[in-house]
Amino acid sequence: MEGRLGKDFLQRIKQNGFIDLKNRKGQFEYRVTQESLMDRLTTAACAACLSIDQNCRVLTIYGSMDKIVPAKDALEFARFIRNHKLHIIEGADHEYTAHQDELATVVLDFVKAVREDRNTAELLQSCEKVVNFIKARI
Repeated sequence: MEGRLGKDFLQRIKQNGFIDLKNRKGQFEYRVTQESLMDRLTTAACAACLSIDQNCRVLTIYGSMDKIVPAKDALEFARFIRNHKLHIIEGADHEYTAHQDELATVVLDFVKAVREDRNTAELLQSCEKVVNFIKARI
């Protein structure tokens, strides 16, 4: 986390209530608030994974060269998410620099496969918990 937020991120977020993150070009990307950071730090990832309905299909994509969220974390999540497809993009970093085409292809192939499934309506309905979980964090 220090690699993305900076060495003194806890001090800065306590002082200002937020940290604005910028991309490599120095442009504003997003804001991390103290509340969202504390939520992230206190979320039990295993419990969150186990709360996903077994009929909900989940796709996670990681880059093998990601220094922010290591691909080994993906293998841990894969143990706890039941209806899960894991795809690791070899050589990709956290932002999938130079791997955008493969990233798009993997996502589109997954969405197409779900759409072709006869039980799509049921599967989408079972994902409601996941959608609400994600919305609560945005």
